[in-house]
Amino acid sequence: MEQNQVSKSFLWSFLEQASVIIIQFVVQIVLARLLAPEIFGVLAIILVVVNILNVLAQSGLGSALIQDNDADEQAFSTAVWLSLGFAALLYLLVYFLSGPIALFYGMVDLDLYIRVLSLCIFFNAFNSIQRSYLQKTMNFRSLFLMNLFALIASGIVGIVMAYSGAGIWALIAQTIVQSAIACLVMAILTPLKISFTFSIHKAKSLFSYGWKMCMTGVLATAYNSVSELIIGKTCTSGDLGLYSQGRKWPIAAIGAITNAVANVLFPALARLKEDRAAFQNAIIRALQSGTYIIAPLCFLLAVIAEPLIVILLTDKWISCVPVFQVTCVSYCVLMLQLVNLRAYMALGDSGLYMKLHIIKLSIGVILLAAVALTFHDIYVIAFVNGAYTVFSIICIDAKPAKRKIGVGILEQLRLTLPTFLTAGVSALVAYPVGLLSFSYGLELVLQVVLFAIAYVAISKILKIGALSDIIHIMQGLFHRK
Repeated sequence: MEQNQVSKSFLWSFLEQASVIIIQFVVQIVLARLLAPEIFGVLAIILVVVNILNVLAQSGLGSALIQDNDADEQAFSTAVWLSLGFAALLYLLVYFLSGPIALFYGMVDLDLYIRVLSLCIFFNAFNSIQRSYLQKTMNFRSLFLMNLFALIASGIVGIVMAYSGAGIWALIAQTIVQSAIACLVMAILTPLKISFTFSIHKAKSLFSYGWKMCMTGVLATAYNSVSELIIGKTCTSGDLGLYSQGRKWPIAAIGAITNAVANVLFPALARLKEDRAAFQNAIIRALQSGTYIIAPLCFLLAVIAEPLIVILLTDKWISCVPVFQVTCVSYCVLMLQLVNLRAYMALGDSGLYMKLHIIKLSIGVILLAAVALTFHDIYVIAFVNGAYTVFSIICIDAKPAKRKIGVGILEQLRLTLPTFLTAGVSALVAYPVGLLSFSYGLELVLQVVLFAIAYVAISKILKIGALSDIIHIMQGLFHRK
């Protein structure tokens, strides 16, 4: 596989992730001005149900198709009908359970809202297979165009309906329209032809891999919900809001890059898994280049946390700065997790992927509950959670790496340590600016500039190879021969 193809795929995948964040942010600001907070609260309850349905309906079949180098049109057709079948069964289940759910929450018409919004699981089930085809063929440009068109069109629908006084129906329509348009645009852009064929053999093969990915997704969703319940129960609602906001923004910013890397790395490694040497070389290059981008971003965000939060969210959110900073620093090793887990997935070992998540989430929820019940302090919770994030990535996610991919955690740390040190020293260079009496705007600019200069200079002094690799990649992208 050509490096230039992978680089272009990453660029388009990053543009897709960034466009989603930016457009959703703008649309949500407009809708927040037009709709009451209670309406968003109702939608949040509905989405808890719908998000779980989406994970179950898709059943990890898209991931199964990507890692299977022998997947043909019959396999994709089988996956579509299997996913739609799961969606139909789940919709029938939620149709009859929506009444009791509405009674539990004591909300009039909640059952109707759930039944209508749950229709999007059919579109999402179909679209998940379409997305897997484009990811498998490294066609991330079409994914970007699909998301861009669907987000803009659905955002316009939601805003127009909200302005017309449609209330909750504006948010429901926006969600359904986004899913439907994504399917339609994808059908136009992708050459994948879905036929009325179904292979029992292929269905069993896909499901044997996919159900483990599905369960991992359900467990992760449940863990996030339980975590917020624990913090909300042991701390005040205001503390929960600060903790949530302190984690939300760095996760979104860092996620734009890590998700782009993950989307490209998985199909790229799946193509190389039969060639052990090429597979290991791709892992090493991805680890070094990815860490060189993610680690400085994490340290820089930690340094500029206070001016950034005050400028974006106003000073009423300044108390979430420590949570923001701890989250950023703990995520600097995220590339170690991303590369190892995607490698296990590419090798077809979804069982190991699920097992590692069960271990991490089980320890995580017990640790969180113990700390929250003991200290009732979001800053202590954030620190312990950050420390556990680093521990779980190094000691749990990477534990099977030597056996599975031939590159153990000690070797991975040796390859990335110069980058971590460079990012850390650059942060120390930029941090003192915050101790001076500058305006937040000037402080932000000066810290970013000082950090960038220090990072590049130290990289050159230490001769970190990832810098020249990234420069070479960028030259290849923008200077075609």
